[in-house]
Amino acid sequence: MIPREMVSLMERRRLVAEVRTATAIQALGVVDALAAAGITSIEISLTIPGANEILSHVAARRDILVGVGAVLDPRQASEAISNGARFVSSPILAADLVPVCRDANVACILGALTPTEIIQAQRAGAEMVKLFPAEALGGPIYVRALLRQLTHVSLQVSGGFTAENMTEYLQLPVRTLALGSLLVPRVLYERGNWQAITNRARAFVEFAANPHVNAARFLAMIGGATPMRPMPPQQQQPGLDPVAVISAVPTINISPAAAAAVAAAGHAEPEPEYDAANTYDAGDAYDPSAYDPSSGSFKPWDSRPIELGDDEDWLR
Repeated sequence: MIPREMVSLMERRRLVAEVRTATAIQALGVVDALAAAGITSIEISLTIPGANEILSHVAARRDILVGVGAVLDPRQASEAISNGARFVSSPILAADLVPVCRDANVACILGALTPTEIIQAQRAGAEMVKLFPAEALGGPIYVRALLRQLTHVSLQVSGGFTAENMTEYLQLPVRTLALGSLLVPRVLYERGNWQAITNRARAFVEFAANPHVNAARFLAMIGGATPMRPMPPQQQQPGLDPVAVISAVPTINISPAAAAAVAAAGHAEPEPEYDAANTYDAGDAYDPSAYDPSSGSFKPWDSRPIELGDDEDWLR
C-alpha cells in the first residue's frame, strides 16, 4: 500500500483515533475496543511508555491501519516505522520527517497552524496536514476561513474540539478528524471499561458516516441529554457501575434545538443494532507483511511535567 492509498483509507472513514494512555496495557485494551467499534485508523502516541512495543504488537492486524503520533524528529520516525507504523504524524512542521517516510513508503502527516505553515507543510511533501491545536485558535470558524482561501489542502483537524463542533467539522471539506479524549475519555480506560469505549466509539463511527440521520442518537449518548439505561447484570464488571462511569465523562452543553431533537428521537422507532460486519469493507484490509494549563504559569518552553485537568487532556 502506497502512502496515498493509506491516506485514502483514513479519509474514507474520516476518523483517526489518537491513543494517549498512561500505560501500554491500557493502550492495547483501547486499540481492541476501538477496532471492535469499527475505528480503522489508530494513532499510537509516543508519549505512551513503550509506544514502539505497542506498535510492534498491533502492526500485524489486518482490520486497522496503525500509525505513530507525537513524532518530533527523524530518529523517532525511523524507529516507529521499523516497528510497523504505516503513517507518521507530528504536531509540528518537522519537514525532515518527509524523506524518512518517503524512503519507507509510509504516509507523513505534518502539523501546522497558520496559513503559511500549512502551505509549507504541503510543499514539503506531507500527504496530510494536521491542524493543531485547531480549537485554540477558533475551531470551525477558523477552519472555515482557512478553507475559503486554501481550497486545495488536505487537512486533518486535531486538538480539543467538542462533540458539538464535530458536527460543524463534518460539514467542511476536512479530510479527517483526529479524536483523543473526546473519543476515549480517561475515566473509561483507567477503569478498564472496554465495552463502554466500544459503545462510545460506535456512536462516533455511525455519526461520521451519516451525521444527519444519527445526530440525535449521537448527542443523546455523548451529550448526556437523556438518561442511560443500565447494562444487564451479566455484562457488568464486578465492583463497577457502568452508568456511574459514563456519567463521569465530561459532557457538552446541548442547545434547546438539539435537546428537542433528542427528545423527539426518544419516541421514534429504534435503529437497527450496529453490525460491524456490514460497516467494514473487507477491501479496506491491508497486509503489512506485503510492504518492504489552566494554572496560567505554563510557558511553551517549560518542559517540566504539569498536571492536566479533564478539559486539558487533549494536550497530552
